[in-house]
Amino acid sequence: MAEFKIPEPNTICWRELRTKDLDAAVRFYSEMFGWALDQSKLSPVPYKEITMDGTAAGGMMQIDENWPPGVPSHWASYVAVTSADETVAKIAEHGGSVRVPPFDAPGVGRMAMVADPSGADFAIIQFTEPA
Repeated sequence: MAEFKIPEPNTICWRELRTKDLDAAVRFYSEMFGWALDQSKLSPVPYKEITMDGTAAGGMMQIDENWPPGVPSHWASYVAVTSADETVAKIAEHGGSVRVPPFDAPGVGRMAMVADPSGADFAIIQFTEPA
């Protein structure tokens, strides 16, 4: 698995492609940009980590039947936070909205899908400290 260092809080730290055709996306991005895309050892479902210069920089996942109908393929940005729960409360206080409340992603951390007051979606993540 590629090297990954927990980023500083309040920084954009991860980019994720959520796609309706994971195999086609893997072919496209690896051929276009030479990205290494390998199955994450942390995920029990197909999740391809984007590796650049030996460092994990993002991932790709399949939009499947568990997603709401009509969700298009899209890129998402994650912001590192100290506390997912406290950040979600602040987002709501400042006029943002919570699309998916905080949840635990085993081996990764606690995250939530949110939006700013204009409706622009992004995600927050409180990383689990490595063992």
